[in-house]
Amino acid sequence: MSLADQKQISAASLQPELWTSSSNDALKCFITNEEEAIKFQPIFTYPIFGDSETIYGYKDLQIFLCFDHFTFKPFLNIKYLEKLNDSDLIDIKSTIGKYLPDSTIFKDEIKWVDSIKEEKQNYKIPGNKVDEFKIDNIEYEIYKIDLSSPEGLELHKRLQILVLLYIEAGSFIDSEDKLWDLYVFYEKPQGEKEPSIVGFTTAYNYWTYPGALKFDEGIKETRIKISQFIILPMYQNKGLGQIFYTHLCDNIWLKDSNIIEIVVEDPNEQFDDLRDKADLKRLSNLNFDFSKVIPNNIDLNWVNKTKKDLKFENRQFSRLLEIILLYKLKHTKDVSKSDVRKFIKQRLYKKNKEGLDNLDENNRKDKLQTAYQNLEDDYYRILGDINLPAKRKRED
Repeated sequence: MSLADQKQISAASLQPELWTSSSNDALKCFITNEEEAIKFQPIFTYPIFGDSETIYGYKDLQIFLCFDHFTFKPFLNIKYLEKLNDSDLIDIKSTIGKYLPDSTIFKDEIKWVDSIKEEKQNYKIPGNKVDEFKIDNIEYEIYKIDLSSPEGLELHKRLQILVLLYIEAGSFIDSEDKLWDLYVFYEKPQGEKEPSIVGFTTAYNYWTYPGALKFDEGIKETRIKISQFIILPMYQNKGLGQIFYTHLCDNIWLKDSNIIEIVVEDPNEQFDDLRDKADLKRLSNLNFDFSKVIPNNIDLNWVNKTKKDLKFENRQFSRLLEIILLYKLKHTKDVSKSDVRKFIKQRLYKKNKEGLDNLDENNRKDKLQTAYQNLEDDYYRILGDINLPAKRKRED
């Protein structure tokens, strides 16, 4: 080991903070279009750089990961002021490169720009347009990507690293499994400008046995399960996540007679909020009969038929009914506090029956009341300023 190396290692041991970088801070992501490069930061990097989310051995480390707004072709560049001469340091390029497609351009930005221009000469979105709509004079499109085509698979490989960066415990899907679907959400500007990717979702088609008669007639039934759902950071807080979800449900999956239920795989709190709010608004647009939602004498046949017709899973439809009841409690005179509380506690008890039955009566009541109060607070938070067509009774 040279004297210079010894001095460098000695300095590193005395000031390790100078050689330690947060991978969340060091990784800087950009979306580039014809006019600008929009920066956004990852939320998680532990799937790539380890649980501590730190990188050791580089001074003033910066990792640049850039994507074209339309083709999403990636560019990777790594810069640092100084690097320790230590064989145990991770190779940043190969570490992050495992999660990027082979088409990623490294270091040479001019080559990346030229390759995008060349690709765009014949580039078409690799899939079928399944929905289009306009909001505030902005056009949007949803494409179902053909994962069996080389172009569709390549687009998925370019997008999938965002799953690791923005979904806790996110992981890559098996894109060779034909039961996976990929839907990509585009904003389409006016004129001849290229569309930009707003977000995407992956969904898995679970086959269900439809019964002997339907099976003999060749009728297929599937439960479609949303697995990953991402709106790019620069498009967040604009209601576009709810809009994307709503259009997938109402304009695509509800219209597919083979799909009998729409479910979500392990939703986090953020997506639960998005889905609850979107579903409440959807019900208003689907001619849902809010007057049927009554706590002390609800028609179970109507509940089961409505749930089936609108393709809700049990958990989600139960949540919606309870939220609607609390909305009525706040805004109308149709329901009483005690009836609503009893209705919700009955579900909570059934859900947690095994654990609650092991408690004495007073503790059981306390646990149920605490669970109810937490749920009530959460439901009112979700309702916010949402307006539902639940009419107030007239007073004589």
